[in-house]
Amino acid sequence: MTENENSPEEKTHYSNNKSEENQPSEKKGTSEEMRNETAAQERRVAKPDQQRKKEKKGKQPAKDGEAGKKKEHDENFNYIVRVVNTDINGENNIVQGLTQIKGIGRHMATLIADTAGVNRKIKFGNLPEPEIKKLKDVLENIDKYAPAWMLNYQKDMYTGENIHLISTDVTSRVRDDVNMMKMIRSYRGVRHELGLKVRGQRSSSNGRKGLALGVSKRREGPASAGKREESK
Repeated sequence: MTENENSPEEKTHYSNNKSEENQPSEKKGTSEEMRNETAAQERRVAKPDQQRKKEKKGKQPAKDGEAGKKKEHDENFNYIVRVVNTDINGENNIVQGLTQIKGIGRHMATLIADTAGVNRKIKFGNLPEPEIKKLKDVLENIDKYAPAWMLNYQKDMYTGENIHLISTDVTSRVRDDVNMMKMIRSYRGVRHELGLKVRGQRSSSNGRKGLALGVSKRREGPASAGKREESK
């Protein structure tokens, strides 16, 4: 046999070595793919539903560039509406706008809107003048439409009737009542004069104002001590 020629046993041994060299590279590639797949599965499981929703929302494109833009109002839109000596924001709906008036809450505002026949969800700036007049008429005569338990001033001192006060009438009537209590020298009136709590709250620990301090002991100086020795 020549030098270049190999025996069949050597050929088989050489081919086996080549196959063994190629196998680990393939195994390495498959093992890395398996690891990547397992890591991806773990990430999917670890992600909560909220995070997935956020990612989906972020991927969605904006519709025609309208996202983030406010709706433009008409030319007839009133940004400020004057009702019962109060400026109401036109961006608010009927119930929210009526609550800006002093003396009117959400329940009373819904009752006023229903009695006037106005839709609660409409913005105040889009209301036409006739509907605003209806609201004003109901506001002026709340005593006729609302039940007695919804009124904020029951059994008036002078007339004995149930009244509902709004806007500036509330502050003026409260001031008059406090002055009346001070004049007749009632317990509440005296407490108002002294600036103390009126409705039975504790005043020793809370509500301290001004120079209200605790008990302070006087410290005697050296001069006073010398005078005492002389007197003895």
